[in-house]
This record gives sequence, C-alpha cells and structure tokens, in this order.
Amino acid sequence: LALACPGDAARAQPRSSTDPLALALDADPLDIARAVARAGDALVLSRLARGSVAQRLAAVRAAPFLAAPEAALGALAALAAGRDPDLAPEAARAALTIARALTLEDLGRREAELSELAPARDALRRLAADASARGDVRRAAGVAAGALAALTFDLPR
Repeated sequence: LALACPGDAARAQPRSSTDPLALALDADPLDIARAVARAGDALVLSRLARGSVAQRLAAVRAAPFLAAPEAALGALAALAAGRDPDLAPEAARAALTIARALTLEDLGRREAELSELAPARDALRRLAADASARGDVRRAAGVAAGALAALTFDLPR
C-alpha cells in the first residue's frame, strides 16, 4: 500500500531537542525503536491522545515500536478516521503495520486479551466502509481490520 507522505504542516512545528520522540519525524526505524524503548509506551500512547500535530505524528510513527503495540490501535484508528492530511494516512499505515505484525504468540506472552482488539477492529471496519475517507486510508483500514479479525477469530461471513 502506498500512503501519502506527511505534508509541510507537521514539519513546520518546532521540535524540542529534549523531546524523546522528536526524532521520529525524520529518523530511521532503528533510531525510532531505540527512542521508544527509552521513552516507554505510556509517553507514546499519551501523545497519540493529545499534543500538537508534530507530536502526534511522531507518536504515530513510533507506535509500531511499542512493547505492546496493540494498545495503540484504538487511538490510531481514531486518528486515521480524522481529516488531518498528515495524521490520517500515517495513522492508517501504522495501524496496518501493527495489525499485520501481531501474532497470537506475542499477544499471549503479553497476556493481552483478544477481546481487547475488538473495538479497534470495529473502528477500522467502519473506516474502511466510510466513503468520505481517503481511498488509501480506507484500504489500509480494511486490511488492518481483516488482520485483527483473523486474530480474534471473527472472520467475515
């Protein structure tokens, strides 16, 4: 899936050199993973819920590197359903990356309940069916919802 790259709006935001996630805006994946490991899941999850566009965008890019990335799926689905031209496609791509990477074994090791994936799965399904959403976002949401449905044994009928 090819999703649009973020525009100048998010990049125009000033970055703090003390912000542990600031480098997520333009760093390579290994650096982002290290920053997430140092900052912790709680910071990334809180930034997904609130913050400037640049902070949210950094958190979206950091979400696949969380110790428990499934915890970010609900917030990512909400951001993907939004109309921000930078956040929506990035959030859809991050949700897709996480959904495809999740395994029953990993979820079991983290003692994550499969039922906790249902709200994000359902939100992604709704987004995939939303004719007003961007096509690339809808496709990513549909594939992510399908991956989550397979994990939760809720396959389309």
